[in-house]
Amino acid sequence: MKNLLALAFPAAACGLVAWLWWLLASELLRTGIPADADDHRVSHHVWLTGFIFIGALFVSLGIRNIGGTGGGR
Repeated sequence: MKNLLALAFPAAACGLVAWLWWLLASELLRTGIPADADDHRVSHHVWLTGFIFIGALFVSLGIRNIGGTGGGR
């Protein structure tokens, strides 16, 4: 159960990032991807994507380490 939960967080993060970029994808495909300084929404999406993936990684690793050897003996 713990391994399944540890894999669920990265999978949920991938789904969240896909949904996040889907909202902006049609406009970006039509007009092209601007530089980060030109469009604040693109830079915000890039920052948020990194934050989601790093947060999911740490939560996933934390779940895997729960219930280790029992008190550090």
